[in-house]
Amino acid sequence: MRRTKKVGSTGWMGPRYGIRIRRRVLEIDRAQHKASTCPKCSTVTLWRVASGIYECQRCGVRVSSGAYVYVPPPPITRQERGSVENPPAKPAGKR
Repeated sequence: MRRTKKVGSTGWMGPRYGIRIRRRVLEIDRAQHKASTCPKCSTVTLWRVASGIYECQRCGVRVSSGAYVYVPPPPITRQERGSVENPPAKPAGKR
């Protein structure tokens, strides 16, 4: 049976540091230990290995992101994709 209901993993702090800091630490701690969606295989098996390093348990890919919580990269838009595939032509002239 669980001993703490409200304070969770911050119970070791006791009455020290103030309630706001303890709640902030608890929020970060809960988010840090959740599995995230893998950007390669799209399964919820991405776990935090170290600070800012996440590894998928299924496909083994390692990615870097936020120190405590995985933040997926922004999607590539059609405009950005077009600029990568077709670079602008160089003007003819002096080198």
